[in-house]
Amino acid sequence: MDKLYPLLFEHSIPTPVRYLLAASVMFVCAALQAGLQAQAGFTGFFLLLPGVFVSGLLFDRGSGLFAACIAVACVVYLSYSGQYGIDFLLPCALFAITAAGVAVVAEIVRAETKRALQAQQTQRLLLDEMAHRTKNNLAILGAMVRMQARNGEPAVAAALEGTARRIQVMAEVYDHLSPKEDSRLVDMRRFLSDVVEKVFQSLAASGPVAFQVACEEVHLPNQQALAIGLIANELVTNALKYAFPDQRSGQIAVELTVAGEIELSVRDNGIGVAGDRHPKGVGSRIVALLTQQLGGTLSYERRDPGVMVVLRAPLPVQA
Repeated sequence: MDKLYPLLFEHSIPTPVRYLLAASVMFVCAALQAGLQAQAGFTGFFLLLPGVFVSGLLFDRGSGLFAACIAVACVVYLSYSGQYGIDFLLPCALFAITAAGVAVVAEIVRAETKRALQAQQTQRLLLDEMAHRTKNNLAILGAMVRMQARNGEPAVAAALEGTARRIQVMAEVYDHLSPKEDSRLVDMRRFLSDVVEKVFQSLAASGPVAFQVACEEVHLPNQQALAIGLIANELVTNALKYAFPDQRSGQIAVELTVAGEIELSVRDNGIGVAGDRHPKGVGSRIVALLTQQLGGTLSYERRDPGVMVVLRAPLPVQA
């Protein structure tokens, strides 16, 4: 639809050129009609009407009516047998009315198509403006929370900083919205990479810790993408805080695959989790709630070394 609007309505072709193009379209249709008549002896002239419709749709009403006049002239030429009887005039008159009607219909279709495309463009601009304003408001809110964190006790400051990071993930979604198939979808490869990179920028690990993000080329609805981004934020944050104490070096790998279901894994090669103990902090409760929202499951797998957390969730239902 985006390519249709400039093709139909944003061209600035001069009127003589439009009429010449309409005449060219009708010449092709007339040649096809003449060839069919010569081969089969059929004089229905139905191949001329699509030319009238296409000319009216691509250009304007004048071009459509001009094409209709050419079509009537072709009918008169191809059907004239040397006398102007009722058998000649009546079919020509009926064809002229039909061709004029086709030109009018083409103009109506053109006007309705233009109205629909303009409404779609207006809606998209409004959605983009709303997304931009929402992102700015979230960014301001995150900055206010960080300012408040500087004036609080260490425990309060840490909690507020975590809240600011979650707000940042919410704002990050709006940078990766891409209209696709009339939906608001998020490019997960770019989104996840940005989320993980922002976590590493805001949390300095005690030792040299690297990260790697692997994600298939997939787009997900913004609500589902936001939940996955927040889960990745919490899991990577948790790994940076607790998996590499005493300036231990290591790596955190984040991977998202879609093969029958969504699978997000966050793996580190740190000290791991002692026994069967799972994290019980605020971040872990947020992850559990988001997993429930996605209708998925979360599992902690002990590795040697480190730990891997795997989220599995069903794919969104296509409307």
